[in-house]
Amino acid sequence: MKTGIFTMKRVLAFTIAVVASMTMLAGGTQPVMTAQNASAESQAIKNNKKKISSAKDKISELEQKQADLDKQINSTKNDISKEEENQKAIQEQIETVQETILTLEDSITDLETEIADLEEAIAKSEIKIKNKRTEIENGVVDFKQRLRAMYVAGNSSYTDILIGSTDFYDMLMKIELVKRVADHDNTMIDGLVELKGEYESQEAELEANKTELETNKATLEEQKTYHTEQKKKLDDLYAKSQAVIDQLEEDKAAYEANKEQINKEQEDFEAQLQKLYKEQEQIKKKEEEERKKKEEEERKRREEEERRQQQQQQNNNNGNSSSSNANGNTSNSGQSSTNNGDYNYTDKSQFTWPVPGYYHISYGVGWRWGAYHKGIDIWSPGIRGAKICAAAEGTVILVSNTCTHDYGKNGSCGCGGGYGNYCIIDHGNGYWTLYGHSQYMSVTQGQHVNKGDVLGIVGSTGYSTGDHLHFEVRLNGVAQNPSNYV
Repeated sequence: MKTGIFTMKRVLAFTIAVVASMTMLAGGTQPVMTAQNASAESQAIKNNKKKISSAKDKISELEQKQADLDKQINSTKNDISKEEENQKAIQEQIETVQETILTLEDSITDLETEIADLEEAIAKSEIKIKNKRTEIENGVVDFKQRLRAMYVAGNSSYTDILIGSTDFYDMLMKIELVKRVADHDNTMIDGLVELKGEYESQEAELEANKTELETNKATLEEQKTYHTEQKKKLDDLYAKSQAVIDQLEEDKAAYEANKEQINKEQEDFEAQLQKLYKEQEQIKKKEEEERKKKEEEERKRREEEERRQQQQQQNNNNGNSSSSNANGNTSNSGQSSTNNGDYNYTDKSQFTWPVPGYYHISYGVGWRWGAYHKGIDIWSPGIRGAKICAAAEGTVILVSNTCTHDYGKNGSCGCGGGYGNYCIIDHGNGYWTLYGHSQYMSVTQGQHVNKGDVLGIVGSTGYSTGDHLHFEVRLNGVAQNPSNYV
C-alpha cells in the first residue's frame, strides 16, 4: 500500500513538472516580425535602388555624349571657317551638361533617401537581432529548467518513468505523458533551430545593408564632386560660346587690316632666326675646333710633363716625383622657383611646360587666316604676370627687351618681329625654344639656365591681342609642334 502511494506521488510530481515546463515555454515565446511586414518595409529601398540604377545608366550615356561633343568642339575650335559648327557643338554640349547636372541632382537626392532608409533598416535589424538572440537564449533556459524539473521529480529518463509503472493503467498514463513531453521537446527544438536560422539570416542581411550603406556614401561623395565639376564645365561653356566667336572675328579683322605688315615682320624674323641658326652653327663648329685644339695641346703638355719626370727620375734615383691635381667646382646660380609637379603635370619629353599652373592652349600650330602659326599660345584667366620658365637646360642665345607696348592691341607695334619681348634658348642637339610677348625677360644673352629657371613674366608685348605666352620648339631651325613635347 505504501509503495503504491509513493509511486502515485512520483507520477504527480512528474506531471506537475511537465505542466510547469510547458507553462514556462509558453510564457517565453516572443512575437516575431512576419515576412510580409519585412517585405513591405524593404519595398521603398528596392524602388529607390531601381531609380538610382536607372540614373546611373543615364549618366553614363550623357558622359559618352559629352566626350563625343568635346572631340567635336576641339576639332573645330580656332578655325574661323568651322566656327558655326563649333558654336553648334558648344550649344549642344551646354544642353547635355545641363541634363547631366539635373540627372545628378535627382540621383544625389535618391542616394540620400536610400542612405537614410538603409540607416533606419540597419537600426531596426539590430533591434530584431537582439530580440531574436534573447528569444533563443530564453528558449534554451526554459529547456534546461524542464530537464531540471524532471530530475527533481526523480525521473532521469523516459525509460525510468515507464519501468517505474505499478500497473498497466499507470503505464498507459505515463506513456501518454511521455508522448506529450516528447512532442513538446521536438516542437521546442525545431523552434530553436528555426530561430537560429532566422537569426543568422538577419545577421547576414544586416552586414549586407552596412556594406551597401558604405558603398552608397562613397558614391554620393563622388557624385557631389562630379556635380561641382559639371557646373564649372557649364560656366566654361557659357564663356566660350559667343565670346570665342567674337574674339576670333576681332582677331581676324585685326590680322586682315595689318596683313602686309605682319607678314613682313614674320619674314624678317624668320630670316633673322635662320641667320642666327647659321651663326650658332659656325660658333659651335669653331668651339668644337678650339676644344679639340685645346685637348691636343693638353695631351702634348701631359706627354712632355711625363717625359720630363721620367728624365728627372733617371738623373736622380732617390728623387721623389711629385704630381699635382687641379680641382674645379662649377656652380649655377639659376634656381627654379616653380614646379609643374605641384599641379600634377607630368613631362612628356626632355621639355617641361613653360608656364606652370596655366595649361590652356588658346591657339595651336597650323594655318590661320592664310598665315602659319608656328607655336602654341598659352592662355588662362589671370595669366598676366605669371612666371615663364625654361622648358629645359640650355644657353640663352638671343634676348629682346625693347618693347614697351605691353597691352592687348589690334595691330603689331613692330617690336621683336611681332614677338615683342622674347628670348631663345639653345638646348643642344639642334633644339631651340622661343618664348614671346613677355612683359620683360630677366635673363641675358649667353646665360646658362637650368630646366624650370625663371626667364621672365607673361605679358602682351609685340603683336598680341591679349596676355599670353607664345611658345615654340625648333629642331635644326625648323618649327615643330610644341604639343608633341610638352
